[in-house]
Amino acid sequence: MRENAERYLKNSKIPPLFFSDFECGCGGYIKGMTNLPLLMSLGSANDEQMAYDYGKATALEGTAAGITAAFTPVCDINYNFRNPLVNVRALSDNPDRMLPLLKNIIKGMQDNGLAATAKHFPGDGVDWRDQHIITTENSMDMDKWWETYGRVYKELIAEGVEMVMPGHITLPAYQKERKNGFPLPATLSRELLTDLLKGELGFKGVVVSDAAMMGGFNGYYENQTKTQVECFKAGCDFVLWPTNDYIDAVVAEIESGEIPMSRLEDALIRIGNLKDKYCIKLNNLPSLTAEKTEFARQTAERIAEASITLVKNKVDLLPLKKPIKKVLLVSLCNHNAGLEAVTAMESSLKSRGVEVVHYKQARPSDEEFDKHASDSDLILYALYTRSFRPVGPIDIWDDKCWAIAKSHFHSLEKSVYVSFGSPYFANQYFERANTYVNAYSMMPVAVEAFVKAMFGEIGFNYDSPVKLELPKPDLF
Repeated sequence: MRENAERYLKNSKIPPLFFSDFECGCGGYIKGMTNLPLLMSLGSANDEQMAYDYGKATALEGTAAGITAAFTPVCDINYNFRNPLVNVRALSDNPDRMLPLLKNIIKGMQDNGLAATAKHFPGDGVDWRDQHIITTENSMDMDKWWETYGRVYKELIAEGVEMVMPGHITLPAYQKERKNGFPLPATLSRELLTDLLKGELGFKGVVVSDAAMMGGFNGYYENQTKTQVECFKAGCDFVLWPTNDYIDAVVAEIESGEIPMSRLEDALIRIGNLKDKYCIKLNNLPSLTAEKTEFARQTAERIAEASITLVKNKVDLLPLKKPIKKVLLVSLCNHNAGLEAVTAMESSLKSRGVEVVHYKQARPSDEEFDKHASDSDLILYALYTRSFRPVGPIDIWDDKCWAIAKSHFHSLEKSVYVSFGSPYFANQYFERANTYVNAYSMMPVAVEAFVKAMFGEIGFNYDSPVKLELPKPDLF
């Protein structure tokens, strides 16, 4: 990435902006850099200095790769436990808990040369659907919205966040305009972008759309390019991943008068201001030092170790009170990266002198499972699902559900369930479990933190960042 940035900088009269996502540090996007735990780990740790360091670590590594702006942090609120996109990507379901952390993440990024983005305006986490597939809805009335999402954006804008990313999300309580009977997603809504975000909330920075290839963005106009032009017209200064003919189409509509020159001037002023603050000159491109890498690594470790939440401990099994010789480890993961991390757990257990029998995804025969369950001192179920890995629901399914059902048959007194993804599995699948832990991030640093806590080498956290009681359906 750094080499590409240098090449563009050498050949550009005006230094360009370079963007990346960096939702959990740089390591998920740039090989060799540091993976930070997902934001709910930080929400669990609930430490403002750690939040600042989270932003700083992202900036130190990101700017060394030539990146000038990142599409992070997620500012959505976990109101709906069935939401397939927010979940562990966000800090909490409580704005009071979130805001000090968000402010410090953004400050840590921007103090260290990386522009931050608050996303996804006007706020995800209420609906249970996925914008990759269909437009979703924030169904709050405006009084409630101003108390929650509106307050979050108002305070982050006042703190100086440089960018806001609207999602393919509607806010019907605010929107009067309808197209084919439906309110437009924020990415296509002048009401939400120009009137509410830039107007009432007074946002002076850059508005960058969520991805233009998502299902929730398309289907309102005759083709993708026209949709993207309407996105710019509504108030997005950047369109993320446009078609090749997008620029020509925008120019044509400006020249015809369909897009007023004031809209172009507004976008240029906002982008120009961002460039003035964050563009990196070729001879000033920061280097990635060993000290920066070590700071990022230690930040990841400290957050992971502060986040491991012991939710249920009915038989006082954790931390372990007696030596453990054999563990039956069962992986329940929807994503291959999760399997790799559980394999790291197997190695961590073995390094402590424990024999490990590891079932990786496959459903064992009843006889085989019963034998190993009886012979083991501990049965450890490691669960992992996360947003759009794969696209669709965030639940457990198929053979993994049968494995969960099997887990209830016996040996509950020596069974430990740990979720490295959705925290809501505590009651969604394990309401009657004796021992349950939330670890929030399926990556080696979180896996090692869990093992350390299980063996009493570090303490557990007991403060969940989200309410775990599942709401009763109001069907009648």
